[in-house]
Amino acid sequence: METFEELLTRWRDAESRGAGTAAFLAGDFRGDGPDGRVLDRDAWPGRAPAGAFRWTDLRVTPSVGVATGHRDGAGCTVVAARRGGRWQIVNVQRGS
Repeated sequence: METFEELLTRWRDAESRGAGTAAFLAGDFRGDGPDGRVLDRDAWPGRAPAGAFRWTDLRVTPSVGVATGHRDGAGCTVVAARRGGRWQIVNVQRGS
């Protein structure tokens, strides 16, 4: 991905289809759910709710991007890192 925003758009589109999200996640990815469960990259795909993300704040440096917003009425934060010239999601946190 060339930009953090492109990564978010492509990942959101893949999530809404319920498939193909692992390509956007770093090997050391961790997803934190509202019930305290922590999912790794292999367990994440297909776990997210069906609603669309609505980003309310984006912060980007040359190596880290953080997006906060809402999905299905719950708070959500996505953290990505630029590694080897490529953006990858390293963490997703979903609130209740």
